[in-house]
Amino acid sequence: MDEISYEQASKELEQILSELKSDNISIDKLAEKVERASKLAVFCNEKLRTTENKVSEIIKRLGL
Repeated sequence: MDEISYEQASKELEQILSELKSDNISIDKLAEKVERASKLAVFCNEKLRTTENKVSEIIKRLGL
């Protein structure tokens, strides 16, 4: 995925989900939007997992 922050990915994902819920999307764009939403969701989950692991490691090193 191109250089994108978690916040940007999350915001774009929310926008896509909103479009899907409101039926404001053409059938021609539906598959494209669902694929993009899937990639964004995976990216966000990986980013959260990586951050959680880093924080846990820092806490271990600090002995907390």
